[in-house]
Amino acid sequence: MELSAAPVADHPCMSDRAHHRIARIHLPVASRCNIRCAYCERGIGRELNQKDRPGICEKILSPKEAVNEARDFLCEQGEQAVVGIAGPGDPLANPETFTTLSLINRELPHARLCLCTNGLNLPGAVEKLKKMRVAFLSVTVNGVDPNVTAQIHSDVRSGERRLDGIRGAGLLLKRQVEGIQKALEAGIYIKVNTVVIPGINDRHITEIAKFVSNLGVGVFNPMPLIPAARLGHCQTPDAAMMAAIYKACHPYLHVFRSCKQCRADARGIPGKESCKWKKIA
Repeated sequence: MELSAAPVADHPCMSDRAHHRIARIHLPVASRCNIRCAYCERGIGRELNQKDRPGICEKILSPKEAVNEARDFLCEQGEQAVVGIAGPGDPLANPETFTTLSLINRELPHARLCLCTNGLNLPGAVEKLKKMRVAFLSVTVNGVDPNVTAQIHSDVRSGERRLDGIRGAGLLLKRQVEGIQKALEAGIYIKVNTVVIPGINDRHITEIAKFVSNLGVGVFNPMPLIPAARLGHCQTPDAAMMAAIYKACHPYLHVFRSCKQCRADARGIPGKESCKWKKIA
């Protein structure tokens, strides 16, 4: 099944058909994060250039450097390419994200903009994102039951508040739902990402798909765990588990199956980069 909605048809991270045709760049301007995930191991440095997973980049770019990178990239790849911000922290927890978007809007007004977030700060950011022409959002939702989510996100920070356990998980879910609803009402296209963690949320994935489908989300992206940090001892889901999850979620919304779980400085056509932290020749 392929969604008929026009915006998703040429986004490489939301359409399997576009995945191998359209290039994207992730601008690593967002170093800080506002939640602690059991599977996340962020890292910045040249010595990490052999690692290929979210939360990793060679260096943090200033907003001005990021705009220059985006300009060069669009010259290489054409205006159909997507310019995104995906970390290595949470973009909405970093004012540099909004400075970068503002500069891109001023200097590259035709750039197609995308952003990835955990959703904690999304409700208060939607109006600004809409004004800055962000057309696509990926929101990571790892559970719709705080009892499940509390096992994955141990620390949630909102302003001066720091919550853990069920309280933190409940606040995160509340903000995610509110933010997704506001973004959809604003006309921003939403994909929900979910990290599949055997023994924690693997039997909960279909419930997530049902839940976000009822909110109006168009694309669902279950991603196999990359063992790291506190979940470094876990096994990644095997192909059979992922196939069963794809099949179970398919009746509710489009299931994206091509995700490469890219670095925060990924660049090029997904899966075809010669080097994610260098310009593609």
